[in-house]
Amino acid sequence: MPENIEVSAIGVSDWIALVSVSIALLAFALTIWQGFLTRKHNRLSVKPFLDFSWVNKPGEGLRCEVLNLGTGPAFLNEIKFFVGDDVFRITHREDYKAMFETLNLNEVIRKIEVFHVNPNSAFSVGHLESLLVFCDATESEDNHKLIASKLDRFFVQVEYKCIYGISYQSQKASLL
Repeated sequence: MPENIEVSAIGVSDWIALVSVSIALLAFALTIWQGFLTRKHNRLSVKPFLDFSWVNKPGEGLRCEVLNLGTGPAFLNEIKFFVGDDVFRITHREDYKAMFETLNLNEVIRKIEVFHVNPNSAFSVGHLESLLVFCDATESEDNHKLIASKLDRFFVQVEYKCIYGISYQSQKASLL
């Protein structure tokens, strides 16, 4: 004959232990969630944002500028130049000459100022740099317009990282 096993009711001390374990698990989960949010906040608080602006005024010249509008430093990986579908990765002076020849600028412009960026160069918050200066304020208005018209297929893009090593890429920026 089978024995009847009696199931005892859960006592008060068992309920207290169960509630204590539940509270501890909730506190642990909230701590993990808070850590996740803190990490996300820290990354966002030092996120760089590099943006290009173009100055195209006959009295001020024609230039492409890059500016860090973010909240942290940007470490540049590469600046890519595009002429139509052709990509120009600048590693030395001759690469600039080839790009300017493709744009047919060598016959129009006497001098183009370039700011050459080496990999891992840093842009601090608010840093503004003229990347390319095609002409200055002394250029005639007609010549200025001619130079601007030759840049209709020209785009610039930058790849960079934040201090956490997260990679970013700007949109392609163009004069027009």
